[in-house]
Amino acid sequence: MVGSPLEFQNLSQWAGFVFGTVLALIVQGEGQAFFVLMFQVYSQREKVAYDLNPANHIDPRSLPVLILVGWAWNRKRMTKPAYFPGSWIPCTLAPLSGAVAVILLSGILGSVYIFLPGDTLKTAVDACLVIAVANLVIPIPPLALGRALFCPFQNSARHEWAMENLGAAAITVLALVEYWMKWPLLQNMILPICESMSKWILHG
Repeated sequence: MVGSPLEFQNLSQWAGFVFGTVLALIVQGEGQAFFVLMFQVYSQREKVAYDLNPANHIDPRSLPVLILVGWAWNRKRMTKPAYFPGSWIPCTLAPLSGAVAVILLSGILGSVYIFLPGDTLKTAVDACLVIAVANLVIPIPPLALGRALFCPFQNSARHEWAMENLGAAAITVLALVEYWMKWPLLQNMILPICESMSKWILHG
């Protein structure tokens, strides 16, 4: 199970980690965008143009956390089009939808693993699961649950950006403490869930 990538033993694990992480962050961003699009009247929808450029999904603020403990978050923030409901419920669900999409992605990769077993693909599945679960259980923005909890209170893009910068700094400090001091502050919440899901996805 992915913990700190700095503890990887071989190139196959690093290859799987990079592949799984990049794919997970792209799917997280596009999954959220698709969730928002579903609220548009079907007859008015245009052809979906997916953004597959990793540079538009990888948040540079998450890179220290990603290297130290394996978590990350997507840099794209939800923009509310005119057709999106003003209720706080869909606003709250939008960030979470991206993390749920990553769990579905791990299931797809797990299906491929059945036919092409290997350390690289297993690590890719684990990397996806760690990102998804971290985004669903850590209530600090810019992770998905943090964005969801603060979504009803966002009154301007400027305040949202400041809040996410503060949250990113706090997450980085927690990651440093976890890695250097060997205090599993959040890993005990994340890794057991990921290990159970990984066993179920990869081995049934």
